[in-house]
Amino acid sequence: MGNNYLLEFKDICKRFPGVRALSNVSLGIRKGEIHALMGANGAGKSTLIKILARVYSQDGGEILLDGKDISRATTETIRDLGVEFIFQELELVQDFSAAQNILIGVEPTKGLVIDRNRMLREAQAAMDAFMPETVDVSSSVSSLSVAKQQMVCIVRALYRDPKILVLDEPTSRLSATETEALFAAIRRLRRERGITVIYISHRMEDIYAICDRVSILRDGEMVGSYALEELSRQDIVYKMVGEDIASPSRGRVAGARAQEGKPKLSVAGLCLERHLRDVSFDVYPGEVFVLTGSVGSQKTELIESIIGIRKADRGTVRIDGKEVRLQGAGSAKSAGICLVPEDRRRNGVIYDFAVRSNSSLAFLSRWTGALGAISRKREKADTEKMADFLSIKTASVETLVKTLSGGNQQKVVIAKWLLGDSTVYFFDEPTVGIDVKGKSEIYEIIKTLSSQGKAIVVATSDIEEAMRIGDRIAVMFEGGIQGIVDSDEADKQRMTYLAMGGRQ
Repeated sequence: MGNNYLLEFKDICKRFPGVRALSNVSLGIRKGEIHALMGANGAGKSTLIKILARVYSQDGGEILLDGKDISRATTETIRDLGVEFIFQELELVQDFSAAQNILIGVEPTKGLVIDRNRMLREAQAAMDAFMPETVDVSSSVSSLSVAKQQMVCIVRALYRDPKILVLDEPTSRLSATETEALFAAIRRLRRERGITVIYISHRMEDIYAICDRVSILRDGEMVGSYALEELSRQDIVYKMVGEDIASPSRGRVAGARAQEGKPKLSVAGLCLERHLRDVSFDVYPGEVFVLTGSVGSQKTELIESIIGIRKADRGTVRIDGKEVRLQGAGSAKSAGICLVPEDRRRNGVIYDFAVRSNSSLAFLSRWTGALGAISRKREKADTEKMADFLSIKTASVETLVKTLSGGNQQKVVIAKWLLGDSTVYFFDEPTVGIDVKGKSEIYEIIKTLSSQGKAIVVATSDIEEAMRIGDRIAVMFEGGIQGIVDSDEADKQRMTYLAMGGRQ
């Protein structure tokens, strides 16, 4: 590489136990350009950016900023060098006001105390310069919508006048108007301050609307850097996926799709403002129906709207042909529907409870007598059988869940629902944070449930996983279904194209 780059990654390598995340990745970012970083899930984008942020240290290679090696920088000092980050996981103090979050660490003072009036004025001026009359910066961050919280993060980064701004899926929570406001702010900052932007996104519209060049990662290696005007959308997808197009049937674990009968679950015209656009699909007994798509495709929001955790604006949900209006997990359970949630820690298990009490919690009445007494002997026997069936690795069902691996914690969540009599199972990102062996075991559980005639809906961002486990695959983009593909007709390149906004 030449010396005309503001930021250079040179031969960056990174390994995690059993995984090569990055292999000799080299990339140059020019001053004042908006540079897209793209790749399929697992390509290494987040790892590379976390190395820049000094969350991780590289195992080999160096990072140069203005020609100087910054590998010794820390998470605390990298921002002092003029590099700001807005990650998908918003870094905000929920109990602080928006103004406090925007100016955190650089608060104006009057003597030895913070000048709160000046802080409010400066924060509001910064917010209004981005998008006027959108956020009252005196409001607590916890009271703001996720989209407005994202705006607070963006304004905080811009307030610090960075040399380089790293945006990781910045528009996934923003409306079209908010997205255009972000783009206008980026263009203005480049024009007025010469700011450089690294832009990570799965949205083709964003990339072509705002970026100058694109670098593409695949399987931890750099495919290349290109001027966007040189590439079509299909070119980008091809370079992300490569020639190794996954066989749609290779390694699949789902049972044969059976659509001869009536659907067990029917969703028709489901709409939710800013989240869902006229979503319709059917799921049949014994079928594994997969929802896939990139960050911001609204898979979780769709599941929550079906179950009633979110109240849909329009649309119907039917179980066995009968319309239901679910009000959340309790009414869903009564209707024979269960959800194995994405966030185990927050919604799936109680960490300080034992395997036994976590497994039996949802259907405790099964072991409760007429006088309200729980038969601990029967409860323990049943949960031990389930732990054995699911191969939960624990010394005893009295072991605390917090001591188990992620894969075994996920099995406890599943055990909780298998001990009941559910007929429709929703799995939201069931293998996130689970090792290869644990994933295989989860796949076998899904296969077993489908063979018993259960209707299964799995949400996953991993397209290869979707192709492996699904009988049919619905590809989502920005709250709508771009297409529903039979597994026999699916290939990775086509699925990736749909997940980035392409049409069938």
